[in-house]
Amino acid sequence: MAAMLHPLPLVISATPSFIAPSNQNEPKPINPSPTESLKNCKTINQVKQLHCQITKKGHSHRPSTVTKLITTCAEIGTLQSLDYARKALDLFLEQQETRGVLFMYNSLIRGYSSAGLGDEAIGLYVQMVVQGVSPDKFTFPFALSACSKVVAFCEGVQLHGSIVKMGLEGDVFVGNSLIHFYAECGEMGYARKVFDEMRDRNTVSWTSLICGYGRRSMPKEAVSLFFQMVGNGIEPNSVTMVCVISACAKLKDVGLSERVCDYIGESGMKSNMLMVNSLVDMYMKCGDTGAAKRLFDECVDKNLVLYNTVLSNYVRQGLPGEAVSVLGEMLRQGPRPDRVTILSAISACGQLSDSLSGKCCHGYVLRNGLEGWDTICNAMIDMYMKCGQQETACKVFDNMSNKTVVSHNSLISGFIRSGDVTSAWKMFNEMPKSDLVSWNTMIGALVQESKFEEAIELFRVMQAEGIKGDRVTMVEVASACGYLGALDLAKWTHAYIEKNDINCDTRLGTALVDMFAKCGDPQSAIKVFNTMARRDVSAWTAAIGAMAVEGNGERALELFDHMLKQGVKLDEVVFVAILTACSHAGLLEQGRNIFVSMQSVHGITPNIVHYGCMVDLLGRVGLLEEAANLIKCMPVEPNDVIWGTLLAACRTHKNVEMAAYAAEQISKLNPQRTGSQVLLSNIYASAGKWADVAKVRLELKERGVQKVPGCSSIVVNGVIHEFTSGGGDTDKHLEKSHIELMLQEINSRLRDAGHIPDLDNVLLDVDEKEKEYLLSQHGEKVAIAFGLIGTGQGVPIHVVKNLRMCSDCHSFAKLVSRIYEREIIVRDNNRAICTTQSLPFPLSKLIDYWPNKRCIIVVHLVYQQNGYSPTVPRPLQSSNKNAKHSDASGMREAAAGGAEIHSVVHPQKLVHLFKLIFHFTTEDNRPTSPEASYKLSSFIDTMHLGGGNKSHISSAALVTPYDSLFSISSCRLRMLAFRYRAQQ
Repeated sequence: MAAMLHPLPLVISATPSFIAPSNQNEPKPINPSPTESLKNCKTINQVKQLHCQITKKGHSHRPSTVTKLITTCAEIGTLQSLDYARKALDLFLEQQETRGVLFMYNSLIRGYSSAGLGDEAIGLYVQMVVQGVSPDKFTFPFALSACSKVVAFCEGVQLHGSIVKMGLEGDVFVGNSLIHFYAECGEMGYARKVFDEMRDRNTVSWTSLICGYGRRSMPKEAVSLFFQMVGNGIEPNSVTMVCVISACAKLKDVGLSERVCDYIGESGMKSNMLMVNSLVDMYMKCGDTGAAKRLFDECVDKNLVLYNTVLSNYVRQGLPGEAVSVLGEMLRQGPRPDRVTILSAISACGQLSDSLSGKCCHGYVLRNGLEGWDTICNAMIDMYMKCGQQETACKVFDNMSNKTVVSHNSLISGFIRSGDVTSAWKMFNEMPKSDLVSWNTMIGALVQESKFEEAIELFRVMQAEGIKGDRVTMVEVASACGYLGALDLAKWTHAYIEKNDINCDTRLGTALVDMFAKCGDPQSAIKVFNTMARRDVSAWTAAIGAMAVEGNGERALELFDHMLKQGVKLDEVVFVAILTACSHAGLLEQGRNIFVSMQSVHGITPNIVHYGCMVDLLGRVGLLEEAANLIKCMPVEPNDVIWGTLLAACRTHKNVEMAAYAAEQISKLNPQRTGSQVLLSNIYASAGKWADVAKVRLELKERGVQKVPGCSSIVVNGVIHEFTSGGGDTDKHLEKSHIELMLQEINSRLRDAGHIPDLDNVLLDVDEKEKEYLLSQHGEKVAIAFGLIGTGQGVPIHVVKNLRMCSDCHSFAKLVSRIYEREIIVRDNNRAICTTQSLPFPLSKLIDYWPNKRCIIVVHLVYQQNGYSPTVPRPLQSSNKNAKHSDASGMREAAAGGAEIHSVVHPQKLVHLFKLIFHFTTEDNRPTSPEASYKLSSFIDTMHLGGGNKSHISSAALVTPYDSLFSISSCRLRMLAFRYRAQQ
């Protein structure tokens, strides 16, 4: 080992060249000894030459010489110099010499630590202790720094124990090192405890903790501690200010940033370039690009870091034009661009889709040998893809010597962006190694391409490979579940997020709200919404949309009002959601007021989508003429969607003439839209104009258009079962016989409950028996029947239909829910219909605004006298309401004889009555008190339900707008099936 430390003799000179005088004629200065000259050495070769001279003179074994040799090698800090110093230390220790050994160990531990060789530094410390050399207060800061570099937490804790045993915890430098160590290991609690227990603190103590908070995603604590520091009279240094400014940048809090800048100005602290760079970065991340640009322009001595800071922030904020402008200035008068500069420049060219400037950057990369950097090549791939030059991007990829996962991801993202999912999928399958970004990119691509089942399947494969999803993954999965309407999968997704502690930020929370709403579970959607810590306008929009899907317009309006009180800045989309909610709930006046307030109150100009919502609202309530006039008076040209909305309203209210006009307008604007012709054919069929039906259908046949068959699906035991209208799939189903028997049982029980099929939904010229049979074969009815026999009691039945659900199927689902006491959710292509037995409210589950029939609530009361036993009332035919309810006195006379009483009641009054009943009656249908009985009877009197003798109301029934009877007593609600007497 000694021979290794003694280099061969130099032939050309015995004196090192860097010590020899440059001019022999000049007087020779007094040269220092070789030992003293060691501190002037800058390279390991110079050290070796001097060491050779020292060895020849026999001074190599002196403790002072070895100490200076080790110190110099440690300061040089290269692997070769540190290895040379270690060998020198080992040779010295072989002589059993103890003088100066601690200083040698400390110097070499510091050298290892400074070079980032933490493991070697820790190993040397262990060797020192084993050798019996006791560390001092200088040893521990160096050793703790080494532990920080390699995050050796356990070893650092042991060092902390040694510090306490030796009583050195009161030393401020040791305390500062402990704070830095714990902060670097992410143990900010321990760091703060050490800080709090320090008797003496200096600027470094405060700065170490502030920087630790800033680096560990605790910027609020960092800024708070800074103001506490200056409040205690401790003057910060430039390092402190850089850490605080960086924390403000992470918070993106302009107010805090201004306070920090005010302190810099008031304290008179001189700003260095590090502080200027941090200030510019802070302003740009806080969104105040103007202040950042002013500070940048005022800076006289702009360095490369400052230019790169401005460029990268401009690119990140989507301001590529400004980035290119700064780059031009840099090329004219600034420092030479490096790879960080070019990386930002290439990204800016990609955002601008400027392939010419991108090629110039590519040329600069090749001229300066930067093509070996993976990040540069990945940026060029992304840039060329954004510029539409896939071939060039692929060439860059093929020429890369080291293709990383990011390189593959860049190419996959480019393929997806250009719509080439096939190439993206091929690249994904060919990747030697994929990461979470790869999976997220492909799952997002499949969702974007409406391949929702494939996206879910890919997520399952991802799980099987042991890759845990993050919030980006779950946003895409939630979107896929929502479009599929898969409620069970949606609930599993939500449980997966909670179980794996995935950060549910605003974006993911909004996606979950939207997912549950689309799956027909608005209550779960609102639960998720209520648990969100932060809600932006998108989150409020999703919650309002969930209420719109449910038809709960009143709750949607409550959310809208609450959002206004919260001061949330509204956008155009939220108005679409609230107008849709008003439309689904038939809230005409509220919808009108909101529409008017868009421009007058909120300064948002209604666009064609908002006009479409108003046309839908007017059409649903039967104001077809007003809807048509609104279309004609629109400030924008109506499109085929607007006319299609009016056409759908014409079908609801059987206005054949206006329907033909709307269909004609659609044909002019979009001849390829065949759905309007199908709808017009249905309108003609509903009106019995079979000749017109034949004409329209012949035109569709000549154009090769085929009507999409109705298909309903249900998941039972993890298997998807599909049923098409007409019973074709039922005949092939393994449970065919059981399904048919179940349908027969259901239809029998529905008939007993007074349900009469709405034959208007059969748009064929056949007799009524055939219509009734065809109606019974609708896919959602078959799916519900299969759900009843395929799932256990208490399990919700969830059906998804690809087309709009007809009114008879809606009535069918609600009655089946009540009779069989099962929760049934049917989601069609427009909204979800939810029926439940367990909740009396919201009343929208009982009183639906169903646009296919008249919007009138008819209350049917049966009065009982002298022990008269009421039967289930006959269904009411409410089409000619004016003739039925003209004589109130006649109704009262009929009531005296126990006859059936028909009366028209305003829906809002009926809703209020139901609320009173649920509030003032017990489970056994009795009033809670005489006062409650009085309030109920008084309110019923104001409704003019008829009948002077109110003391024997025994049962009641609600006839819905689609003329089908719901027996309230069979709904387990027993709303009006209670006895009460007016107490004198």
